[in-house]
Amino acid sequence: MRTAVRIGALTRLAKPKRQQKRCVRGAKDDNGPMPHSFVEETFGLGGQVAAVVGGAGRIGSALCRAIAAAGADVAMVDIDLPAAERLAKQVGEETHQRVMAIAADATSEAQLAEAVSHIGQRLGPPRLLVNSAQFRGTGFYSSNVEDYPRAAWEKVLETNLTAVHLACQAFGRAMIAAGGGRIVNISSTYGLVSPDPRIYGASGVNSPVAYAAAKAGVVNLTRYLAIHWQDKNIRVNCLAPGGVFDNQSAEFVENYCARTPLGRMAAAEDYQGAVLFLLSRAAEYMTGAVLCVDGGWTAW
Repeated sequence: MRTAVRIGALTRLAKPKRQQKRCVRGAKDDNGPMPHSFVEETFGLGGQVAAVVGGAGRIGSALCRAIAAAGADVAMVDIDLPAAERLAKQVGEETHQRVMAIAADATSEAQLAEAVSHIGQRLGPPRLLVNSAQFRGTGFYSSNVEDYPRAAWEKVLETNLTAVHLACQAFGRAMIAAGGGRIVNISSTYGLVSPDPRIYGASGVNSPVAYAAAKAGVVNLTRYLAIHWQDKNIRVNCLAPGGVFDNQSAEFVENYCARTPLGRMAAAEDYQGAVLFLLSRAAEYMTGAVLCVDGGWTAW
């Protein structure tokens, strides 16, 4: 049976010619630092192939830009192919990396397996994976746990937890075959602590129990994979981001900022450096870790 996976155009501009001279880390010549500096070697992703599930999303798109800028070729895996294609074209032109868009439903094992295969054929084995897809559907902003609909619960868990597990399975197999890899799963501060209903004011809404349960599950799924894939040369870590500004109500933004030690909501770009760190050699001694980037929200 055919699956619904579709592939967008592969975008890449010719790279500017670069000096081919190689050197040991930190060495210099009369012309100054050599091309492969300590920072580039430690934090760069040159020669890698990365897949970002949910790559056309609010956080995912910012991560794709950063990963490509760090030197990796990128596959944007998203259920919204037109959006992923537009972004792939932009990122390819900006970074001169190979960037492809591929449509796949992250809750479908067959579509994920086909996506892995297509990425391998066009870019090479994907050894970096970021799981950034999330779903905010019917019933997401319910304030009453006792009335929260089961259908909403199941859909939120399917997309925010089950899909992460399935993507780790599909790409993990490819990483094992290739000799290892690095995975970053995106959780949330609400996977670590309960939402504070006070920030929603008199709106009658709240971040629901299903989202908290799913994001908490991502944290321990990350730890489980880190332990059970330790002998496969696969590092698995987790990012727990705070809330991203997305034109929420003035009351909500004011309350959120007052509750946050740094006094503001995040921009998606605030998470680029953290994810690059977790994917890079700089984090070689980290696995099973949760990196919390939330403006101090969880420090209270």
